[in-house]
Amino acid sequence: MKVGNKLEEYVRSKEPVTRSAQLLVESGKRLKISEDAIQEIIKPSAVHIQRLPVSILGEVINIISGIVLHDRARGPYKGGIRLAADVDLWETTELARLMTLKTALADVELGGGKSGISVDLRSLYAHMVKAKRFGGEYREFERIAKADIMTEFAHHFGQLFASHEYVPAPDMGTGGAEMVRIYNETKDPASVTGKPDGIEGWLPGRAEATGYGVYHVIMRDMERRGIAPEQCTVAIQGFGKVGSYAARFLFEEGVRMVGVTDISGGAHEPGGIDIEALDRHCKTAAGVGGFTAKKISNDALFRLKCDYLIPAASGHVITGENANTIGAGCIVEAANMPVTYDAMKILQGKGVTILPDSYANAGGVIASNLEYRQALGGLKFTREQTLVEVRDRLDNAYTACESLIARGRTLTEATTDVALMRVYETMVNRSLL
Repeated sequence: MKVGNKLEEYVRSKEPVTRSAQLLVESGKRLKISEDAIQEIIKPSAVHIQRLPVSILGEVINIISGIVLHDRARGPYKGGIRLAADVDLWETTELARLMTLKTALADVELGGGKSGISVDLRSLYAHMVKAKRFGGEYREFERIAKADIMTEFAHHFGQLFASHEYVPAPDMGTGGAEMVRIYNETKDPASVTGKPDGIEGWLPGRAEATGYGVYHVIMRDMERRGIAPEQCTVAIQGFGKVGSYAARFLFEEGVRMVGVTDISGGAHEPGGIDIEALDRHCKTAAGVGGFTAKKISNDALFRLKCDYLIPAASGHVITGENANTIGAGCIVEAANMPVTYDAMKILQGKGVTILPDSYANAGGVIASNLEYRQALGGLKFTREQTLVEVRDRLDNAYTACESLIARGRTLTEATTDVALMRVYETMVNRSLL
């Protein structure tokens, strides 16, 4: 039975060419930073690979996990824990590097890290049912399995978290319940962020921070373009925590949400989807599928004529193969790296603007920084203070890019340049380069 990838599949081989590495190389040339220094910044500081012998429903399942600690020149390694079947070392490295750029652009005192736990829970569920170890619904099994996996993960890496060398958070496949397992191990509220309401050190506004940040950068972009909310059309791929909150905030401003898709299906309404009704539907149906509107596929959603397309689900969904069919005037990267490097170049040639992930979805790590500082200092922030912090830091990030944009750089280039220079200067000042 194969439920977790073998170590060889996790490590793979030489690191493939990645978007963030290519952007950093180009940025280094613009900023006249030496190639050697750029390569030192591109490569991670440390990689931990750990086999987790997890007892689930009386059977020990060996699962490969890894933590990539990319750069901590500006502060503790920071980054989420992704739990999925397709996790591998190089994806984890790429996302850790992105977090280094994201924290630098947001100008918070954190570095970049990432965790990946490679397990196919659907296959594991099927195995447990066949072996008559479990007879319930998948969602209940998922809850049990994740609790056991995260307890073992927290046990193995507890000292790393308790030392605040690396401060994890939720990511795809994990949430507040999984972060509680880390807190239970360390007994330290500053050892993990993204904790649920009521857990020592939790932050009001943390749950909606990423989606709120996506909403805010779109509203700011609309102001710069002179688009009124009621004239604006948006399509969203992914209606999880990020996509649903972004949609809700935009809907409240009068923006028309013309299409929404998730793994269960899609809804399309040229006159605008009632997001409140869609929210209610998703709470009972566990997905967009079946909502009372025209059905639409992801491919068709990407082709919709609209002002903003928000990929809020997973990475690499807009590629060189479908970039020419994109119907939106602007892509907002609510997910991490949903647009590949090749697609970026094609979209740039078409005149499609990209609000890059290091800027557009940085609300989550901005709030995480506030949660971390709060846990260290004992202060308690309100939801409004959290959202103000997100707004202010995103606005400051764009302001830092304005002079570069005025000189002809795209927002992706400008954000990379600003983040890289901040990381580079700090590394030099700390004699790390």
